[in-house]
Amino acid sequence: MRLPFRASLLACCIAALTACGDSNSPPPDAGTPQEQTDPCAPRGHIHREPEGDWCHCDRGSIASEQGLSCVPDPNYVPRDGFDFGDDGEHACFHVTNGPFSTVTASPDRLPRVDDFHTHYTVKLRQENGASVGTFNFKAWATGDFVLYLSTHDVAVTVKEGERVVEPVGTQATGAFCDGLKHMVGYELTDKVQYTVSFGPTPAPELGLVIEHLP
Repeated sequence: MRLPFRASLLACCIAALTACGDSNSPPPDAGTPQEQTDPCAPRGHIHREPEGDWCHCDRGSIASEQGLSCVPDPNYVPRDGFDFGDDGEHACFHVTNGPFSTVTASPDRLPRVDDFHTHYTVKLRQENGASVGTFNFKAWATGDFVLYLSTHDVAVTVKEGERVVEPVGTQATGAFCDGLKHMVGYELTDKVQYTVSFGPTPAPELGLVIEHLP
């Protein structure tokens, strides 16, 4: 009569140990964290900033009133080309009259080139036998911007993070001065941090004026 009792007691002990588990066993899998989706996609992308998140919407879209999303802009009219305004006459005024600033490219830091109405002498750095340089530019308005360059044969790349911002138009400047020869037009957005990269080019430096067109 004792065997059934002992067997029952042993079974209870095994069940208790199984329920408690091994103290050295790994914790249960909480699941793989899910990658955050962009609520502004596919018509834009989100900017997460200390002041609050906001949607940077693509051309033809606007931020919705309901929250963080981009919706079609009912008033958008596709543009035909880019209006360069006075073709560089005002920018050439700054070539002669300033204000003037010199910035030097560095692999360790990105100098700023976001002062309007300023003629920059941009000194590039050597890399693999050619001159290159990347600089910070923050758009303090939304709309059309023009990069006026002293030469047309230097490659220019504007980026927002890793996304390349394609130029809307390019054109030679008018015959107002010898210091600026080429214009590149962009649509940029207020509060957005961009980078402007030049080169590779054989030229060690170039002249630059950046203006926001009203």
